This record gives sequence, structure tokens and C-alpha cells, in this order.
Amino acid sequence: MAFARAVNTMGLSLAMCYVGIYVVETRGYPAWHYGVICLAANLGQSYANAWAGALSDRIGRRPLVTGSLLARSVFIAMLGTQIALDAPLWSIGLNIVVSSTLRGGFEPVSYALVADVCRDDQRIAAFGVQRMGTNLGWAAGPALGGQLTRVMPYGTVFYITAAAMIAAAIVTTRVVDPHRARLRTDPIDVGASLRESLADPLLRLLLAGTFLCALLETQMFSTFSIFMTDELHVTKADVGTLYAINGAGVLLLQLPALGVIRRIGIRTTLPWASLVDALGFWLIGLASGVPGAALAMMTLTVAEVIFDPSHQTVIAELADPRHRGRIYGIVGLAQTAGIALAPLVGAILLDTIGDHHVATWSVIACFGIGQAVCFAVFVRKRDRFAEVEIPAAERRAKV
Repeated sequence: MAFARAVNTMGLSLAMCYVGIYVVETRGYPAWHYGVICLAANLGQSYANAWAGALSDRIGRRPLVTGSLLARSVFIAMLGTQIALDAPLWSIGLNIVVSSTLRGGFEPVSYALVADVCRDDQRIAAFGVQRMGTNLGWAAGPALGGQLTRVMPYGTVFYITAAAMIAAAIVTTRVVDPHRARLRTDPIDVGASLRESLADPLLRLLLAGTFLCALLETQMFSTFSIFMTDELHVTKADVGTLYAINGAGVLLLQLPALGVIRRIGIRTTLPWASLVDALGFWLIGLASGVPGAALAMMTLTVAEVIFDPSHQTVIAELADPRHRGRIYGIVGLAQTAGIALAPLVGAILLDTIGDHHVATWSVIACFGIGQAVCFAVFVRKRDRFAEVEIPAAERRAKV
């Protein structure tokens, strides 16, 4: 699954990283047009996350994981044809929304599949390996895509992306799916699943922390690059170097970070890694150039490699195995909603107080502080519930 993630992410980043440049600079459309497309695409994926997660509890994980990759490869190839023919923006935008929605059939379901096949003591390492696969794809894809666009038309790159997705789909067919399909014909109600999750005090805190985490971490890929080039007048090449530091850092630090998580425990890593994340974004406001930004990026990388495996593991531990896909889907809904809103929030901050660097990034860092509070309360409540449940289980065993 980690290899499939690496191939899939590399293939997508080959082409999709440059769609905004194509729409705005090559076709001459206003930037907000592309922003609206991205918002609609993320909202489509947010709903699909919840729907596909619940569906995987019924039909199994692998049919959705493999099927979504194959279906998305078709739309990615079509997108390449549209770009080659300079199709109208509305048709390109519609394709991007459909493609992003299909991604919802892969992300939460694949995490649920990893949780299914691993023992409890293996999950932290397993989710760490998944993160390494994703970052390996992101490290290789944009650089390779930039080189390919020099020797072939941009639309042709999408055919290579589609081929990579088909290869990833083939790899997933070799994964054993232990989740048994359950025959049910009643419709999947995403609204009802969300309401049930919000009614649970533990899930409510988990969803709030996840939303704030996505709202915060997405600033690294949206607001950060604009801030570095417009406010600090750093070159695009230097911004690329800063992102490369993040990608290489994840690959180098993820395995040592797994040992840290095992040693101090998830109940400690979730809130403290959130605070380190907040610190990293605050340091961006103090940066005056590439060295300061590099220090901030390294801080963010440390937080990422500790928080992400802990986060995915705690979802697996909290969820009923029979409904694990649904829980991963609802968490994916909250996460993608945060991703969808993050560029807008960052843009508003840059437009209003962007000249005050420390103030701008202090406000953004507050999202991380809120995230840390959510997870600090979450782990305390989780411990209390465990204290109540264990004695009750012992009494039942004695009877």
C-alpha cells in the first residue's frame, strides 16, 4: 500500500502541481476562477471520503481502493486531452472536481485497509511507512513533471500520470482484504453518520482537532509560498528547495520518529506534536529569508513525522472494526473541509495583515494551539473512558 501511494502520488504530482499555472498564466483566466475549482474539488472529495468509507464497511476495502484508482486514471487521461485541445475552463473544472471526488474512494478506505491488516502493535509503524510512501511521491513527482514539460506538451504528461495510477491499482490487487463484505441495501446516510460522530464526545474532539490540523498544515502549501515570494521576495527555486527539505526530512526522520512515538505514547505525542506544529508556523513570521524559513520548515517536519502516524493509529484504536471505514471516512471529511478552507483563510490574512509578518503567522499558529487543546482534552477523556470500561469488562468476565 505504501508503494501504491508513492506511485499514485508521484503520478498525480507530475501533472496536477502545474494546473494552476496552466489556467492562470497559459490560458489567462483570473486566479479566483481556479480557486473556485479547487474549493469545489475539495468539497467533493470531503463528501466522497465519508460516503466511500461507509461503503467499504459493506463491500470490502480493496474493490474501492483499486476501482477508484482505475476510474480516476480515465478522467486524468481525459484531462490531458482537454488541456491539449485548450478545452473550455468549465469542462476542465468539472473534470478536476470529478477526479478529486474519486480520490475520496482511495484515501480513507486505504487507511482503513492498513488498520485491518495490521496488529495493534504494528499500526504506528505501518502508518509511518504510508507517510513515507506519500512523501517519496511528492519529492519525485513535481521535479520530474517540471522536466517532462520541457520536452513534451503539458497535456501529454497527464497520460503518464494515468499510466502511473493504473500501475498503482495493479499493485493494490495483491493486498489481502480481511474485511468481509456485508449484504445491506439501505442507503448510506452521510449526514446521519456525521451527526452520530459529533454526538460522541471523543469523536467530536477528534474531528475538531483534525479540522484545525488540516486548516493549519495546508498553509504550508498555500499561504507559505505566496508569503515567501511576495513578502520576503524569495525566488521560486528557493521555495522549491524549502519544500524539498520537508520531503527529504520526512524520509530521513520518519523511522526514528516511530521509536519516539512508541517510547512516549500517543497520549503524549498528539498534543505536543500539535504545539510543535504551531511553533513552526510562528517561526515563519520571524524569518527574514531562506535560513529562517528553513528552520521553520524543519520544525514543521519534526511535528509532521510524529503527529501523522499517531493520528491515524488513534483513529484505528477508537473505531469499531465493523465500522472502521465509516470512521476513517468521517475523519477524512473533516480533514478535507479544513484543506478546502485553508487557502481562503490564508489569503484573507495576507490581504488584511500580511505586512505584519509576526502577527499574520501568530494568528495561523493559533490554529495549532487550538488543535493541541483538542487533543489534550481528547487523550484525557479517552483515559477516563478506558478506566470505566476496563473494570466493567472485568466484572463481566467474573460473572
